[in-house]
Amino acid sequence: MFQEQSVSRREMLSGGAKLVAGGALAMVLAERFGVVAAQDATPVTGDSLGYPELTVTVNDDGFDLSTDTVPAGYVLLTVNNATAQETGAGVLGPGPGMTMDDLQAAAAATPTSDSQGFPSFFYQAAIPGGPGSVPAGGTGQAIIQLAAGDWVVWGEGDQPPAFFSAAEGSPTSQAAPTPDVTITEIDFGFTGFDTGIPSGQQTWAVTNTGKQPHMLVLGKVPEGTTIDQVMEAVQREEGATPPAGGLTEEDFQDQIGVLLQSTGTTVWPLINLEEGHYVALCFVPDPDNGGIPHAMEGMVAIFDTGGAGASSTPTG
Repeated sequence: MFQEQSVSRREMLSGGAKLVAGGALAMVLAERFGVVAAQDATPVTGDSLGYPELTVTVNDDGFDLSTDTVPAGYVLLTVNNATAQETGAGVLGPGPGMTMDDLQAAAAATPTSDSQGFPSFFYQAAIPGGPGSVPAGGTGQAIIQLAAGDWVVWGEGDQPPAFFSAAEGSPTSQAAPTPDVTITEIDFGFTGFDTGIPSGQQTWAVTNTGKQPHMLVLGKVPEGTTIDQVMEAVQREEGATPPAGGLTEEDFQDQIGVLLQSTGTTVWPLINLEEGHYVALCFVPDPDNGGIPHAMEGMVAIFDTGGAGASSTPTG
């Protein structure tokens, strides 16, 4: 149900992306399967946190940015969803040793990988993160870390990119956020969910120590849902009838998570979780394993808010 071998057919990462010579980035990432709106955290301001703020308003035809230049360093990314569909937005830039022109050329030359439509240049780009699964009319926030240089805002729809720059000159006193929860993404699994996750508004630090990009998809699921039930849903053929006791689309209540981040990055999403039972998954395809989503390789965890421990699939 959640995701099968073909990423494009499972409505998680079903589109490609391209940077054409003129500089247009078109993302086609289909809607997530959750049908229940995520729980918004109460938005905060950059001033209240001590960071500069980049506000992105997602419209049907593009992104409106509050500024075209931010200081390099820690930045509060605020994403306002002005569309009628759940969406997300993040930041993307050239990877190590690349320029924006290099990234555009790589994207134009190889717009998709063999991983069922997932853009191959995403494995080369620097992706510091951003909030995913922002409900229609809602707001998602994350603190990201930007090096000086050129960046673009991209999203889950087909809006063209919005370009901006990060300039040298951040305050030297700027310090990393202090997280309430620390989660690590590895190839292929999560660590940190066994430490006890609080309910309510909180700041997470999500670090990708793996060799591939990762995402953090969060969903509230019925009490008692097991890893076996999640893995059955992940591997179920599209359109197949769930077995007795199997999860359905209505059982997954999408929450604001992390849209995508590249290796070596940390993003600090601002999250608000009700008390309950949750699942965390990553659906980035693995080009070294036939393009199957990371969730099928063990990148799944189940946890309860309020201090209970987590369970996860073996990470091998």
